Formats: sequence, structure tokens, C-alpha cells
Amino acid sequence: MTRKFERYGFWAFSIIILLTLYAENRGVAIRDYHRPGQVRAYLKQYKYLSTELEQKTGIPATIIIAVAGLESDWGRSELAKNANNHFGIKIKKGWGGMKYCKETEEYAYTLAYKSHECFRKYPLIRDSYEDFGRFITQQVNYKWMLKLHDDDIRGWAEGLQNSGYATDPAYAEKLMRLINKYGLTNL
Repeated sequence: MTRKFERYGFWAFSIIILLTLYAENRGVAIRDYHRPGQVRAYLKQYKYLSTELEQKTGIPATIIIAVAGLESDWGRSELAKNANNHFGIKIKKGWGGMKYCKETEEYAYTLAYKSHECFRKYPLIRDSYEDFGRFITQQVNYKWMLKLHDDDIRGWAEGLQNSGYATDPAYAEKLMRLINKYGLTNL
């Protein structure tokens, strides 16, 4: 009986290894199982946009997808659904495109308050991603971040917060929590 178990145990182990290798080669992310369904669905649908944008701009795909996930609630937020805005970019001077206005939560130091704000509205989600790339690479207060190494994810997260991307004083920590919790460095 012991020999039989040893022989079959070896084969069972070998089959598991082969299936794992096959799945990884076929692009099936074995590590996705700890991600909730909405996160897996969002990554499946949009991670290619973040990798394309990384290649064009030098902004790490991990940061791009984390910001998009946080700001759009993985594509489920009102702003994402009604304005194709996955990055929460507000309308400032010089925007000639469409707009979508809504009540939002802002922060003054550490105090949260409600505010009526207008955001950029896009015909396509791809436009939102491309605009995020332009926003970071062309705004003076973010340009310094392009000198950060692409694997300095914490530096990028803190850079966004310190440069005024969001008023939330815990913005960098929220990004890092998403990145670590959902393994976003492994896209």
C-alpha cells in the first residue's frame, strides 16, 4: 500500500506542477484568487490600458491601475459609469471637453466635507487613461515624479499625494493598501 501511495503521490504532485505551469503559460493568473470578482474583472478588462500607458509615459502600470481602481471603485462608481472617468480628474482651467458634475467628498487637512465638483467626461474609457497620462506628464507639479524609478511604487504613491492629486490625506496609504492587498505589482 505504501509503494502504491508513493507512486501515485509522485504522479499527483507532477500533474499539479504541470497544470500550474500550463496555466501560467496560458496567461491564467494563479495568484488572482485572493482578488474579489470586481477587481479580477477590472484587471482583465483594463490592465492592457495601464501597460500601454506605462510604455508611452513611464508612469508605472501598477500606479495607473491602482489609481484607476481606487478612483473608479473598480469601474463601479457613478463617475466611471456616467462619465467614463476612471481617475477622478476634475475640470480645471483649459479643459474644453465635456463635463459631469456631482457631489463629492473633499478634505481640508484631515477634515472631510461635501462639495459639488465638476469632472472631466470622456466618450471612451481609453480617453480617461490617456488623459491621466497627459495630466501627470504635462502638469508642472507632477513632472518631477517622472524621474522616480518605475519600481519605486511607494515614491509614486506619495508623490501623487504630495503633489496635490487628491485632497485625501491618506491617499498614498490607500493606494499602497490596494497594491499590496490585491498584488497589483503582478499584473
